[in-house]
Amino acid sequence: MCLDRPYYENLNTHPYIYYVVFGVKDKELNISKERHRIEGIPEGLNITLLTEEKNGEYMNSLINNTIGNLMKKDNLKLYKEVIKTKNWAVINGTIVKDENLNYMKDVIGIVQAFLETGAIGVLDLQIISLYSSDEWKNKIFIPKFNPCSHVNILCTDIDKEIIWLHTRGLRKYGRPDVSIENVNKSNIDDPIDIINQIIIYSSKGSFFRNSSKLHTSKGKTFIINLTFIEDYDNVDFNNAAYYKIMWNECKLVE
Repeated sequence: MCLDRPYYENLNTHPYIYYVVFGVKDKELNISKERHRIEGIPEGLNITLLTEEKNGEYMNSLINNTIGNLMKKDNLKLYKEVIKTKNWAVINGTIVKDENLNYMKDVIGIVQAFLETGAIGVLDLQIISLYSSDEWKNKIFIPKFNPCSHVNILCTDIDKEIIWLHTRGLRKYGRPDVSIENVNKSNIDDPIDIINQIIIYSSKGSFFRNSSKLHTSKGKTFIINLTFIEDYDNVDFNNAAYYKIMWNECKLVE
């Protein structure tokens, strides 16, 4: 598991983590450094146990509003089980030390430890993805760490030919999300490849300034013009900032 961030610079925009584990059991959490690959609880991370009796208002607000509707869309069968649970664990906070990705390894292991107590699922609130315990184990915990697995690429139709691509989840690396406008539906592979490259480099600590040269999985090279935009209130990203890219202004290097 490569957790180095060779391009890291401290931008004072630290990663923010938010997971909710549903159906945790009322017993001691058994965390194994070896089995769960955990060095410790990252500084800034909070672990809070919620019960329906004491925290019902918050719990109901989470699963019965817009987020709840997205959870239904993501996994209706699991959502129907989630709404029956009475005990949750909230794992969230702003990570203080982010010069490497050890904090992600630790968080993944902590979530796995809760699931092993008999919890039924986990919500990654940053990307609004709902996982069953088996899905989390097989997609997130067991495989080699893949930064792209923790970020969603969303697609919105603008008209019959043009779409808008943007990400959610790069806040987990303390980096801006990505917006690519003016993408033609007939050619979305290249811009998606570029987004994945930005995700990978961002996870390694990069911060993009102005123009950058990026390569796709098919061996193409593009000159990308990125405009950094601070936007704390944009629900499309749920982040402090994003990169704005106009695809029609990107240049293919022959």
